[in-house]
Amino acid sequence: MLVGIIILPRPLFRDGYSTVVFDRNGKLLGAKVAPDEQWRFEFDTLLPQKFEKAILTYEDKYFYSHPGINIFSIFTAMKDNIEAGKIVRGGSTISMQLIRISRKGKARTYFEKIIESIMAVGLELTHSKKEILSLYSANAPFGGNVVGLNAASWRYFKRPAKDLTWAESATLAVLPNAPALIHPGRNRNTLKEKRNSLLEDLFNENIIDSTEYKLALLETIPEKVSPMEMIAPHFFEFVNKKYQGKITYSTIDIEKQRLLNSIMNQHAYELNDFGVENAAALIVDTKTKQILAYAGNLISGKVEIEDSFNDMVLANRSTGSIMKPFLYAAMLEGGEILPNSLVRDIPSYFDNYFPQNYTNEFDGAVPASVALSRSLNVPAVYMLQQYGIGRFLQFVEILGLTSFNKSADFYGLSLILGGGEASLFELVGAYAGMAKIVVDYDKNYGKYPESPYKPLNYVIGKSEEKNSFSDNKILHASSIWLTYEALKKVTRPESEAGWENFVSSSKIAWKTGTSHGFKDAWAIGSTADYVVGVWAGNASGLGRNGLSGTKTAAPIMFDIFSSLPLNEKFYPPYDELKEVEVCRQSGNPASKYCPDIDTITIGIQIKPVNVCNYHKHIFTDKESKYRLTQNCADISDMKAINWFVLPPVQEHYYAKKHPSYKPLPPFKEGCSEADGEGEMDFIYPTNNSNVYLVIDENNVRREMVFEISHHNRNAVVYWHLDNRLIGITNRNHQLDFIPDLGKHVLTVVDDLGNYKSVNFKVLH
Repeated sequence: MLVGIIILPRPLFRDGYSTVVFDRNGKLLGAKVAPDEQWRFEFDTLLPQKFEKAILTYEDKYFYSHPGINIFSIFTAMKDNIEAGKIVRGGSTISMQLIRISRKGKARTYFEKIIESIMAVGLELTHSKKEILSLYSANAPFGGNVVGLNAASWRYFKRPAKDLTWAESATLAVLPNAPALIHPGRNRNTLKEKRNSLLEDLFNENIIDSTEYKLALLETIPEKVSPMEMIAPHFFEFVNKKYQGKITYSTIDIEKQRLLNSIMNQHAYELNDFGVENAAALIVDTKTKQILAYAGNLISGKVEIEDSFNDMVLANRSTGSIMKPFLYAAMLEGGEILPNSLVRDIPSYFDNYFPQNYTNEFDGAVPASVALSRSLNVPAVYMLQQYGIGRFLQFVEILGLTSFNKSADFYGLSLILGGGEASLFELVGAYAGMAKIVVDYDKNYGKYPESPYKPLNYVIGKSEEKNSFSDNKILHASSIWLTYEALKKVTRPESEAGWENFVSSSKIAWKTGTSHGFKDAWAIGSTADYVVGVWAGNASGLGRNGLSGTKTAAPIMFDIFSSLPLNEKFYPPYDELKEVEVCRQSGNPASKYCPDIDTITIGIQIKPVNVCNYHKHIFTDKESKYRLTQNCADISDMKAINWFVLPPVQEHYYAKKHPSYKPLPPFKEGCSEADGEGEMDFIYPTNNSNVYLVIDENNVRREMVFEISHHNRNAVVYWHLDNRLIGITNRNHQLDFIPDLGKHVLTVVDDLGNYKSVNFKVLH
């Protein structure tokens, strides 16, 4: 016995295992062969009762009573083998068979059997009977390259071993005895005879009753080995990288996964016709941040798909406008804006960067919430400039975006329009973290989870939420809720025409994004039940004109949402909300000069927003036709008015979209203010800009168009380039001119002596 203990291998088996991934309910998502090309699953010490009864009845009836060897069985086998002139019986116990399997194909001689017997006794001294039986069931051959009960159960019957019937358990119990001879798919009659013989023994031993016996005999033998499921191939590889050779129970819901696969396949045709080869999508549970479905790419077998092996859920791609809601929420939180605070929307130049709106139009000034719902680019750039690039990078890092790892100077203001890259996995995680805070607000009685922006959960039991809370809040629920209120007003794509009529329409807060060069299309939607994220584009980086988040990714997202039950809604975090009076025109807290007051709901802010400074206290004549001053009129002839005034360039574009806007009336002849600052401003060129002149077909430089905006439409303006008069304009203040290459100073002077200058440089 001592010799057996000394020579016993430790551990018995060093073979690698297959990677196996199940869904949240134990349904197989996918499996991969072990490194030695065998299907071998990790074993479970809890052996199913039916299989245990079957294998012991067939192989070793006295397993629980012998010490590892059965002398009577050995002598009986030796007698039968001598009489037959060949080996017809083994006489080995399960413990001896386990030792033989662990020794990897040693010759079946009497000498080797003696060694196995000694080692089997040692095995019994170091392992419990349950452990031995489990080790045997996990490592016994079951035909072909199938090793172990769990692998065999899935390969032959497509279900876990605990769900096997008596007939199926008996079928698998007879296989290890002669796996090369008896194999499902061939020798089926022999296999059936062996199975039925075992079922008869089980009946005779009163392990099964007559009804169970008769029903078991009616069951068929499997026709062939079933292929392993691979429902979510990209998710499987994602899990395999971290849990290789393990059995993993994931958070995936297989029914939602099949649903997502179907929707992605349906859209594969349309995307392929458009020249878009790849797309990815995630469905996440808002309350738990668990991934319920994961499509890393299109996998349709009916459409030829380039780069379909790439997992685009994990790929870092240009974000486009998908990060604008983060900035909006951060500025609400910081007290930089209120929902309807006006933001500039004018032609702008930032150190060689010229942001453009998708429509190539400008509103002059636009409420911040409208700028978000319409995804206007220029206001977003001004908002980022106000908030600070470095500060915003720190903010999104806390949200869980790890790919923005360069300096603020590297990204510049283009950061908010796709100047950086992020993955769908982390973006959806950030959105889900925000949504979870709002959903949990009432449930947690106003408390905040300690780490709401940790990565998405995808394995059961690995990253479960703990009931721990923190006062360290980067975003209050009120800021997020107000952001979602703006996102619910985003105009849906044409495929969602009439969306307002659906009950669920008010529950989805969503945002799209399109990267520069039409390379990436994004859509992420949030509800109290689910967060759904979609990316579409070409993994190769090839752009397609017309590709956009609204037209390409959003239809997929809404198809996904339409297939999901949306039962909950985002409830306002009432304890963090309050009503304030704001100026109707500017959206900021009302000053004493604001004549029109609205009452709106705002959330908690780090500091109060500055009061409205858009209203100017002026004096006019009785008809409000001309402005007056005490220098030219008696006080009795003057009427005091609080006038809504935008800066000249903003006014120029704002008036085109708002016919009711009234510019300041001109001064009555003989009247003027001592300080004319702010009367006019440049539309083009902007200060310190670089200008490239158009070259025509004759290689001749074309004129550039100088343009200003003036509060007084009737003003006469004198244009000076480098102190030389080059033109005079009235009402329409545009001037065509061809400046020389190099640096210039352009100065405009009106007939009241007000002036404005800009510096610019003409380049080749």
